[in-house]
Amino acid sequence: MTYLRVLVGRWSRRDRLAVLVIALTVALLVGAALLVVAAGDQTRSLAAEYDGNASVDSYDDVDEATRTADPEDVVLPTATAVDPGGEAHRVVAIPEDASTVGLPDPPEGTVAPGVDVDAGNESWRLEGSTGTAATTVGAANGDDTIPPTWVRTTPETLAEVGPTGALVVSPSSEGDAPLIGALEFFTHGAADVLGIVRTGIAAAGVIVAVTLSSVVRMTIRDRARTIRVVRATGASPRRVRLAFAARAGAIATVGGVLGYAIGTIVTNAAVTAAVVVGLPTTLSVAVTPEILRLVVAMLAAVGLVGVATGYVTARAATAKPPARVGREESGGSEDGPRGRVRRVGAGVRRRLGPSVLAPRTILPATATLSTFAVIVLLVASLGTVGASLGTAGTAIAEPDAAHPADSRVSADYAESLEQRGIPASPEILLFASHDEEPYLVRGADYGAFASVSDPRLVEGTEPTADEDAVVGVELADALGVGPGDELVVGGSTDAAVGMVTVVGTVETGGFADHQLLVSLPTARHLSALEGDDVNQIRTAAAPAEDADGEAVTVVDVDGPAHVAPGESVTAEATVWNPTAEDVERTLEAQLGDDEASRTVEIEPYEHRTVAFELATSVADEYELTVGDVTSSVVVADAAPLESPALPASGPPGASLSVPVETIDGEPVSNATVRVGNRTAETGADGVAGIELPADPGTYEATVRAGEREHTASIRVARDADRDPATSVSISPSSPSVHAQPTAAVELVNPWNRSVESPIELAGAEASERTTVALEPGETTTRTTTLSRQPPGNHSVAVATGDRTLATTEYEVVGDDRVVSALAASGHHRADGGIETAIEYAVGNLQVLLGALTALAAVTVVGATSAVLARAIRARRRTLAIYRATGASPRRLLGIVLGDAARIGVVASAAAVGVAVGVLELLAVTGRLTAFGISLAPRPTATVALAVFGGGLVLTLVAALVATLPILQRPPASLLAASSARIATDRRERSAPGSEPEHDQTD
Repeated sequence: MTYLRVLVGRWSRRDRLAVLVIALTVALLVGAALLVVAAGDQTRSLAAEYDGNASVDSYDDVDEATRTADPEDVVLPTATAVDPGGEAHRVVAIPEDASTVGLPDPPEGTVAPGVDVDAGNESWRLEGSTGTAATTVGAANGDDTIPPTWVRTTPETLAEVGPTGALVVSPSSEGDAPLIGALEFFTHGAADVLGIVRTGIAAAGVIVAVTLSSVVRMTIRDRARTIRVVRATGASPRRVRLAFAARAGAIATVGGVLGYAIGTIVTNAAVTAAVVVGLPTTLSVAVTPEILRLVVAMLAAVGLVGVATGYVTARAATAKPPARVGREESGGSEDGPRGRVRRVGAGVRRRLGPSVLAPRTILPATATLSTFAVIVLLVASLGTVGASLGTAGTAIAEPDAAHPADSRVSADYAESLEQRGIPASPEILLFASHDEEPYLVRGADYGAFASVSDPRLVEGTEPTADEDAVVGVELADALGVGPGDELVVGGSTDAAVGMVTVVGTVETGGFADHQLLVSLPTARHLSALEGDDVNQIRTAAAPAEDADGEAVTVVDVDGPAHVAPGESVTAEATVWNPTAEDVERTLEAQLGDDEASRTVEIEPYEHRTVAFELATSVADEYELTVGDVTSSVVVADAAPLESPALPASGPPGASLSVPVETIDGEPVSNATVRVGNRTAETGADGVAGIELPADPGTYEATVRAGEREHTASIRVARDADRDPATSVSISPSSPSVHAQPTAAVELVNPWNRSVESPIELAGAEASERTTVALEPGETTTRTTTLSRQPPGNHSVAVATGDRTLATTEYEVVGDDRVVSALAASGHHRADGGIETAIEYAVGNLQVLLGALTALAAVTVVGATSAVLARAIRARRRTLAIYRATGASPRRLLGIVLGDAARIGVVASAAAVGVAVGVLELLAVTGRLTAFGISLAPRPTATVALAVFGGGLVLTLVAALVATLPILQRPPASLLAASSARIATDRRERSAPGSEPEHDQTD
């Protein structure tokens, strides 16, 4: 039939605008779906290298553990062991098959930490469920997945006293706690974030469905005259409903397909833009089978919403007599109470409301702006997750680390801060998961933690033992634990097993409320840290960003070791800006009485070399000082002699080759070398051959060249080994707290035969082993970068076996600015993986949230433009009259934008309220949690004002988009279109059977 073709296939400009609005709406949903699935896949792949594929459960009864365990699981019975001093320890029985799940082999007997190997075995007491027994305990060695504080024994030994509990280690990941928590933390945490995004999009989708319904109803209302005609000519109501359902479904389907294309393009553009600006991200938006199924279901849902909306709207229209279709009901008498109320309301609207646009536009505008508000508030809430996964606050940590868990600093920094009266807490951060609930574990000394965070003990007591723990109030609710409960904890990036007893719950008002606080020894076992390293040191001091030019630190000074009198000294100082701001500082250099200064500007975290020219005069030894760093310069006609390269000891009568050099490295000929009563002279190459004395003892070895002399000592012994002559030096000689000094070990073979020795350098939290093979007279140098150390004296030693070959001490200089210093200028890449997972997980989250915000903004502009376009089109006669009476297009644009501002103020405020309600609902249903953090459903005043302002701006932009096409048309065309519509309405009102209706044009 002809009317079916008209109702279904003839689309007006307004219908095409409806298609665009639906397309933008679907683009938001499709873009969100693409990003959600891609982010989830990428997060899982980033942390996949930490998939330990094993987990651990704890049980209070060993029989229950045995019944529950699968055949491939390993059951570890536990009890208590008491040492000779009366201190209780956890004892665990390790069965023969423990190695199948990565556990250590069973010990021979019972072993415990702290037992003196030289003193022999000790007598301990085992306490179990059925009795006690004395047992002989040997020394435990090695560090593995079992805590070093636990006593280890055999199942047979523990069975004598009866186990009090058990651990079950499973090769699968179905247990409470994974042995490696990083993968579970990121996988479940990302699932939480993406679940929030899905829920938010679903909530926004409901609002979008309302907007879609409004748009479809507007297109049907425009066809009211057609409905009246086809009904009057005999078409059944059902046929009309199906026609409009097909029309609305077609509009929705076309809009959905177009929206799919827009959403795909925008999301790929967002990822590309993130890469261009340098944001770390691994997102790859591709249409996988999973995404295809999701998109097809989404497009089908959009089409069904269109069909249902068209049918329901047409049903309401066809339920009336044909003559009343599209007519408004009479408002009643203007003289009654309701009429007076309307008159009062009309007066208020005239004063405060829009002058051209209809006030009823506020409702659909609120619906569209609510979509934007929901997305932005979710982004703001999820932004706290990014903050919890990023280095923040006042702390000594690597400045570029994606997370403090990627940082390595010495715990000794805390001592330096405390000596200055500044509270400091060295801390280790771990990724953990319990029963698929991701959370962060913080290792700290509770007293130090309390001095910085000021926690309030809500329940229980403070921790006193290594296996005591306190839990934040929010995490306690999430995990369902409290004082007295035992909690099994796995490792973070390395496989480990731990058990803590919750002794209290605390509240800090910060992220610690969502974390488990354990002791540093427990955290160190669960982490990959070595020595005294921690991830960060939190302090109450002012952050480095507030530091002035004094924050610039001299980390090294390089100058000549010797110059002749009257020669100038060129000194090069390496300076570093450890802050996040551009800093200017004036540096001063001093050599004796001469001084020089330079002013430098340094960018954040930048190293720069600054040169100084200083004069010399009188021969002497001077200190070259720049900032806190010094080095020695000898002013003399001839360079002083270097210490002779002698071994620490040697056998009687052995032949030695002794090189003699100046401190400039130049060989010295005709120098005399004396060892005991034996002497020799150096040749042109600066080397003297000499034999050691025949009698054992310690002898002075003297090197003399003119007035220059240097003395060392050597031990002669029959059992002495032929070790290489060894010296070790530190550069810079007096490093600052920000510098990583270099230890240079020079090894010389002075013997007349080849030597091969294992060499170990140890000290300053560094340990490096190597084997050197040297031919007679050969020299080699090995360098090692030492870790940054707090102010004070530190030593480095070089040894072979149990013999020390050389030692040296150096002083780390620093001042009160150490509290503003960060421990490094770049990433630490020890394990090479976890920092990448964190960095890209945060980057992916930022791209996801940023793209969602952009899509929401575009959707709102399109949808609100459609709403305002309808309102403006309805008032085109009024606008035409304004134009015809002399109003300029700019004047009309100002009037419309003023009305849009009034509408936007009300609609934006209402949208913020709707969005807060949606987030409150998510919080009540437990859907507003990510990475173990319960997100705040109520925005701060700043965020709320930003959303309100953003909604108002988007409304004005939408009004501009909707108004410009109308203003570009001549007034006559607007009046002609409006007059034609009025004439049509009058003819219809005068037709037989019609009822009077109010003119809704103006």
